[in-house]
Amino acid sequence: MRIPDAFFPFINFAMKLLLRSPLHFVVSSHILLITFKGRKSGRTFTTPVRYLREGSTVRLFSSPQANWWKNLRGGADVSVRIRGNELKCRATVLETVDDAKLRIFRAYLARFPGDAVYHGLKPSRRSPHPEDTLRAILHEVAITEVTLP
Repeated sequence: MRIPDAFFPFINFAMKLLLRSPLHFVVSSHILLITFKGRKSGRTFTTPVRYLREGSTVRLFSSPQANWWKNLRGGADVSVRIRGNELKCRATVLETVDDAKLRIFRAYLARFPGDAVYHGLKPSRRSPHPEDTLRAILHEVAITEVTLP
């Protein structure tokens, strides 16, 4: 089920409070806070984002309509609050659609099948989405990589 867009400001506010609290463990295994500067405004922004961790690499997933990730194009210094720890990192947006991005997106859908609806797919726990569907939809997902220290 897709949550209506109008609810996200309230959800994001609640997630920010929760992820900064001692109760962060309720969601911090799959949601983190990323703090970055706006490219044009120079203002500091913080947003909660779904993530997958693979060693020291953390991948953040968002729809292209969410504009926050555009501030990280070309690489940017960011701060992430992951599992209750605040870390300074470097973030890069994966701009190319290739086999690596396809592998990352498949792993994301396997872990969070309910998120498929935010990228134009039907959730599927039983069978993987066809490769051609995923290749086409890769334009409908913004993936950012953060390397932890």
